[in-house]
Amino acid sequence: MIAFPPNVEQIVDSVYPVSRQMLANELASIERPLYFVFIAFELAFLLWFYYSGLSARLRTWLESKIANPFWRAAAFVAIVFVGLSIVLLPLTYYAGFVLPHEFGLSEESFGRWFRDWSVGLALSGAIAAIVGALFLRVVARFRAWPAIAAAGAAGLLIFGSAIYPVFIAPLFNKFTPLPPSPLTRAILKLAAQQGIEAAAVYEYNMSLQTREANAYVAGLGKTERIAVGDNLLRGMRRDEVLYVMAHEIGHYKLGHLWLGTFEAWIGSVLAIVLIATVGARLVARRPALARDLSDPAAIPFMVALLVVFQVVTAPISNALSRNIEHAADVFAAEHTHLGDAGVRAQARLASMDLSPLHPSPLVVWYFYTHPPSDERIMDAARAAGVAP
Repeated sequence: MIAFPPNVEQIVDSVYPVSRQMLANELASIERPLYFVFIAFELAFLLWFYYSGLSARLRTWLESKIANPFWRAAAFVAIVFVGLSIVLLPLTYYAGFVLPHEFGLSEESFGRWFRDWSVGLALSGAIAAIVGALFLRVVARFRAWPAIAAAGAAGLLIFGSAIYPVFIAPLFNKFTPLPPSPLTRAILKLAAQQGIEAAAVYEYNMSLQTREANAYVAGLGKTERIAVGDNLLRGMRRDEVLYVMAHEIGHYKLGHLWLGTFEAWIGSVLAIVLIATVGARLVARRPALARDLSDPAAIPFMVALLVVFQVVTAPISNALSRNIEHAADVFAAEHTHLGDAGVRAQARLASMDLSPLHPSPLVVWYFYTHPPSDERIMDAARAAGVAP
């Protein structure tokens, strides 16, 4: 726990009241265990589906209905994906709808929430089906499939980054160019200084889903977009918004999109190696359940293996993410010179998102993709000269 100097604590408490800090701790005490409940249910379903023989029976049934091996594999992946999503729906509903409403983080209607869940399911299911089917065909046809899969993962990561702001994000929110104002001009000026050729700053109606705040700079080339949530615009002062946007612009200037993509690709390569070695050996032990890795029936087992991989490697990937976020915080402080605006912005973000102010080091080590709020506040305070 980082102790704030009295002047910093006074600023923080004025922006993030102690009563709200206690509410954030209560929410975190529910969300942290809930993460592992999700994992347990996911693994239980996948392993049950595989070891019960249902996976093999579904593959055999699809073989009698669909002659083309690609579309047969795609259908298999889609069925399993939808089945898993339905099994997890009660937990997803509780975590994504009930909890935010109980803690005052959302006013979203159930209809809107279910609409977004359905769109996400359809989109993710279609992508999973196509990518999964391609993967199985590559495994079936090429001995060097791990290298081909690794190259394909790099392409998918880059392609996803390019299309997200223009084709994916608008499926869930409306994006409107901000009208000319001192804030808009300040954001565009800072962006231009850092090489972002943006003609507009887009506001998106994040308040449809949540009262939390967010902003981002995303996309590649002509799909680059500076976007800021309406909650952030309404809930923060002008200098605080500019500080947050400087953080997001810092991600672009410092090449974090490419760095994050590269780190994600390394993780994908390690996952592919895990499947090609451990996965292949374990599948070969029970040929009645799956003939080999190219058999669609092996999909549930491979996905379960990836879930375990994600759980084990989460501290590493999160530590890398925290380093990136810290660098963007430093960039924002160095390129804005807005006094204590950074302190207020970090405290207000924590308040709006109900982020615990002083999380334990163990929780930060495992769960946090960003530095904890107290650390970010003190970094901003030191940069502004309001703390030693």
